[in-house]
Amino acid sequence: MIIDVERHKQWILASCALALLSTVIYLASELLSAGGHTAGSWTGLFLAFAGTFIILFECMLSWRKRYPASPLGRVSFWLRAHIWLGLLSFWLILLHAGFRFGEGLAYLLMWLFVVITLSGVFGVVLQNWLPRVMMERVQHETLYDQIPHVIRELRLEADERVEFVTADLGIEDEEVEYQRAGGVKMYWDPSQKAGAREKEMVVVMQRKAAPQIETDEQTVKVMKAHYLQEIRPYLVDSPSGQSARLFRTRETLAAYFNFLRMALPVATHPVLNDLEEICEQRRQLAVQKRLHHWLHGWLYVHLPLSMAFLVLTAVHAVVSLRY
Repeated sequence: MIIDVERHKQWILASCALALLSTVIYLASELLSAGGHTAGSWTGLFLAFAGTFIILFECMLSWRKRYPASPLGRVSFWLRAHIWLGLLSFWLILLHAGFRFGEGLAYLLMWLFVVITLSGVFGVVLQNWLPRVMMERVQHETLYDQIPHVIRELRLEADERVEFVTADLGIEDEEVEYQRAGGVKMYWDPSQKAGAREKEMVVVMQRKAAPQIETDEQTVKVMKAHYLQEIRPYLVDSPSGQSARLFRTRETLAAYFNFLRMALPVATHPVLNDLEEICEQRRQLAVQKRLHHWLHGWLYVHLPLSMAFLVLTAVHAVVSLRY
């Protein structure tokens, strides 16, 4: 969630005011009580219940996201409340405990709360920083769920470009869907799709039968070897090994294709330029995927620990009140 100070101002001021009020209550308890402030005093229990109530509200955010059309306020409103009330709840629990971590279950709960709070702050920082990084580093951004499909299209496009020099690469054909601007082209009559496929196959067979760009046999062998051993293995969902290292950065990618342009005839350079652009798009998709994992990966720490904390808090409350 991008933090706009103007839109968050009311929550910031309200949370700070409540934090100040709770601090005054804690100090009054500490100064006026004979034995000082304790977690089991009326003030300590009040702070504990206030913090726990906010924690329950915090855990309802996941439920609210599942029902975006709910009349209970917009999700953005809940997110703002989640951030600032979450920080407030941490302060309330610290006051409840008298800034002591205690022993046993109380000790575990305090450290859990610290980790949950830090992971939440980390997540907010990531959500404000990574989108800007993605805009700078990923010019060919696409929907995350569409990345495998886009990679497949890039691989098919690269095969086609190389076959203009090498003719048939000897790769088994992948099923190709016919597309138009609005998405996948729909055919009401199956024979129409067959007709379009037949027209496409004429062009494909012509390209596979003989090179469209005339070069010597050695050039064909070099082009084919580099493509099949280094370039095409990169145009998959999870590239690894040498291809992943060669194209990991924009600089190494450019250096690789500059080397090929020096080694191969000028006639092949348009194909190499297209391949470089295709690999650059694939590299940017890898950056997008990596940033996406960072953007959402912190939730795998934050959410399970929050659920565990809620359960253990209930146990702690029952045990504390009973004994």
